Amino acid sequence: MGVVVAAMAVAACREALTTTIPPVTTASPDGAPLAAAVAEPPATAKLVDAPAKLDAAVCARTLVAVVKGKISALSETLGPGDVLVISNGEPFEITGTGTVLWAQTPIASCSVQSRPASTKAVVSSAASPKLAWSGGTMTARLDVQTPELYLGRLEGSASVAEHSHAGSWEILASIDAKGTFVVDGTPGSLGPRQIVMVPPGTKHAWKPDPGSTLVAVQMYVPPGPEQRFVALAAADKDAGATVKDAGAPDAR
Repeated sequence: MGVVVAAMAVAACREALTTTIPPVTTASPDGAPLAAAVAEPPATAKLVDAPAKLDAAVCARTLVAVVKGKISALSETLGPGDVLVISNGEPFEITGTGTVLWAQTPIASCSVQSRPASTKAVVSSAASPKLAWSGGTMTARLDVQTPELYLGRLEGSASVAEHSHAGSWEILASIDAKGTFVVDGTPGSLGPRQIVMVPPGTKHAWKPDPGSTLVAVQMYVPPGPEQRFVALAAADKDAGATVKDAGAPDAR
C-alpha cells in the first residue's frame, strides 16, 4: 500500500529527468526522508483483508469501513459501505472474505486512567443519501462524522481542480483508481489500494486517466471540508432546474 504525505521532498532535477510519473510514495526517488516540517497526521489508516486482527484502544476512535465483500466483527455482520465505529475499544478480530479500511484517531479530552466505557455503533451503507455534482459524474455519501473526523465514500470520473483545506488533514484511500494525484505541485500515479495523506493548507488535485473511475473512502481530520459536497450537489441540482425552467414553454 502506498502512503503519501503532501510535502514530500522530490528533487527538481530528478523530476526533470523522469519520463513516467512515479507511484505515490512516502519518500523522494533517491530515498531522501520526508521534510522535517511535516507534522504527523492525527489519524492512522490502512486497508486490510479479512481475516485479520485489528487494533482498538482506550481514548481512541476506531472505524472499520467495509469496501469489498462481507465481514464479521464484534458480533456484527457488515457489507460494502457499512462502517463499524468503536470508542475506547480493545483489539478485535474480523472474519469473512472482504477488505476494510481501518482508521483510528485519538478521542479529545479523554483520560486513560478513568477507563471510559467501550461503545460500538454500525452505520449502514444505506443511511447516507447520495450527493451528486459535476453533471452526475461525481458522487459522495457522508457516512460518519464524529468530533474528531469525517469518513465517507467518494466516486466519480471527473477531475478535481487544485484546492486545499485550511484546518483539516485529508486521507484518501483508493479502492479503485488510475490517474495522477498532484500534491504541492508534485505529481504521483495513484492506483488501487493506495492511501494519500494531505496536510492542512497543502494544495492538491486529481486527474483520472481517460475512461477510469475513482472509487475511494475519504476522511477529513477534523471534519468540515466534506460540507462542500452538500453545496456542490445543491448547486448542481439548482442549475439543472434552471435549465429545465428556461426550456419550458411560455404558459401565458
